[in-house]
Amino acid sequence: MQIESVIEQNKKNILASNLLDVFNDLTRDGFLDVLDVGCGKGMWSYLGAKKGNFENISACDVANNFEIDEISKVASKVEYKHIENNLLPFSDNSFDLVFSMDVIEHVENDFLFLKEKIRVAKPGGKIIIGTPNYFRIGNLALLLLGKLKYPRSLGQTYFGDCIHIREYAKSDLTRLLSLLKGDVDQKSIKISPCYIGIPAFNIGIRRVPGLLEHICHYWIVEFSKKKRTISGG
Repeated sequence: MQIESVIEQNKKNILASNLLDVFNDLTRDGFLDVLDVGCGKGMWSYLGAKKGNFENISACDVANNFEIDEISKVASKVEYKHIENNLLPFSDNSFDLVFSMDVIEHVENDFLFLKEKIRVAKPGGKIIIGTPNYFRIGNLALLLLGKLKYPRSLGQTYFGDCIHIREYAKSDLTRLLSLLKGDVDQKSIKISPCYIGIPAFNIGIRRVPGLLEHICHYWIVEFSKKKRTISGG
């Protein structure tokens, strides 16, 4: 199975393995209706469904690579829709969980991206974002030399050239979420560091000491939609 082989490969890498474990922990309470935004082939959807954490999965992306047949073997219901005009093709207040891993750094309008995710979440629904840290160790030398520029190409993937429009420090994510205070339960916001090290050499540590979180490799952002929010289309 293609996705199974990708997961097994990821388990051999400290960063990827850590992310798999963190994602499992974040979703272990279980969710009925789930939306995977920027789903790619659907590894995260597959992982959640196989663990019994996701029941009904919807997914969307700008590229049609979602492995719907494979994911259908582990989920009760699966659907895929194509994203057009930067709008999510789903109705307001539809999902208990809306998540995206390694997506927000690729989109032109990150405010609209978050606004759309909030719109389709149910009141009180959970939203998860995973994204690289701007100040991670691998970026520091480029930053000091004045060569860390965005947009930035990080090589080739099965989608083509991997372009990061921007990356985020913790303060950037906090500021972005503050712009959405009318839609977001601000008390629910949690921005956690994930892994510190150099993934290219497969060295590092999983648990990030508080004093070093600013140079972690990756951020996991969690928050909930306000329970009494009226979202526009």
